[in-house]
Amino acid sequence: MIVQYGSYEHDLNILQHITTAQKLFNDTDIKYTGAKNFNYFINVPADVNETLSNYFSDKLGYFDWAFQYFHSGEPAGLHTDYTVVPWDDKVECRVDVGVIVPLDWNCKQPYTINYNRIESTPRKVIFRKGEMRYTDNDEIINYRQENQLDQEVAKYNPSGTEYYKLYYDLKVHSVYKWEQGTAMVFDTKRWHSSSWFLSDSMLPDTSTEYKRAIIGFGSTDVPIGPK
Repeated sequence: MIVQYGSYEHDLNILQHITTAQKLFNDTDIKYTGAKNFNYFINVPADVNETLSNYFSDKLGYFDWAFQYFHSGEPAGLHTDYTVVPWDDKVECRVDVGVIVPLDWNCKQPYTINYNRIESTPRKVIFRKGEMRYTDNDEIINYRQENQLDQEVAKYNPSGTEYYKLYYDLKVHSVYKWEQGTAMVFDTKRWHSSSWFLSDSMLPDTSTEYKRAIIGFGSTDVPIGPK
């Protein structure tokens, strides 16, 4: 299935989603992430997931979708979302496409940046312990050779901000400007990150600035090959 990645306009009821997300963020089932737990996720209600699934399948073709509300008080670092999730002894779910639907923010203008590196196998990659690593076995990816920060990359994660060294030797592939009424459809294989949207160059002790969005991932059932 061929998906056209990039920015899409939508007519979802953003105010309703903001209200629902705010209520759910008080739930005990929140999943926290980030260095100081400034970021957290919670699954959208089942009926909302069904509505969003139908909406984006109509636009992009059929996928098995899972959506969450996301609160980000810390800029998300470099990562991919291309992975497989076991289903049974014959089939696994491969996460092929992602969607970001901006809801609201009280920080400076947020962006999502896609970079010039793509993973060829479904193994999720994140930055951990000073290196980019595969999450399945902690294998290090040596991508930084000259330790230079590209000028275009530095527009979104400037030198001196907490994680800027993450972005050495990368180039910008594309940039999505967060705007209500639009959604970013992205390739889970491609390395991507948030822009540095905080006022200070380092993470504060207390989170006050944030951005919020609906995050969705579309998966495809694929047969499990011989071991």
